[in-house]
Amino acid sequence: MGVSYEVDGRLPEGGAVVCNHLSYLDILLFSAITPFVMVSKREVRGWPVLGWLTARAGTVYVERGGGPSTYAAVNAAMAEAYARGLPVIFFPEGTTTDGAYAEGGVMPFRRGLFHSVLDNGVALRVAGLRYWLAEERGGATVGNDVCWWGDALLGPHLLRLLGLRGVRARVRFGEAVTTRADRFVLSEEARAEVVRLYAGLGESALFDGLGDVELVEVL
Repeated sequence: MGVSYEVDGRLPEGGAVVCNHLSYLDILLFSAITPFVMVSKREVRGWPVLGWLTARAGTVYVERGGGPSTYAAVNAAMAEAYARGLPVIFFPEGTTTDGAYAEGGVMPFRRGLFHSVLDNGVALRVAGLRYWLAEERGGATVGNDVCWWGDALLGPHLLRLLGLRGVRARVRFGEAVTTRADRFVLSEEARAEVVRLYAGLGESALFDGLGDVELVEVL
């Protein structure tokens, strides 16, 4: 796909990681960085292309927004994910955005999966993700042609993305969130850290002064 990326911060080796969510490309990007167990809503398994890709990546599918009747199954699925020994990543916004729609570029976090973090006693790390286009040609923009959100159709969007050149990404990993009295406090603290990381990624142009940084192709 010709997407170049740069990673800042210490790579997670286990526990849970939460990040802002911009596109289906996020899943491929994180998979290219280091092995992760992905968590996704159950509906994604039946989507064309993405369903196959996420299943091949070992994604754990959970029922999102189903209320108390689904909590036991969700917690069991998350416990299984943590037991695999790899870092488990989920996107608590619950949907993708263009990175500008919400305050700070990050929507409020849904709290459900944070219960599994506390229940299983795993560490929680945060990450911020941002995309750039080296050249915006033909009216292409990051918000519409790299980010996938709203009512955008998957097929046409994917074709446009594959036709772009100079798509770049940066992922910045933060440290563990230690304020975790309950899932409400934990989710708010995690979101605040993701907002901070996301904002920091926009303060300087990507790949300025690369020096010895190595660029790696996603696919």
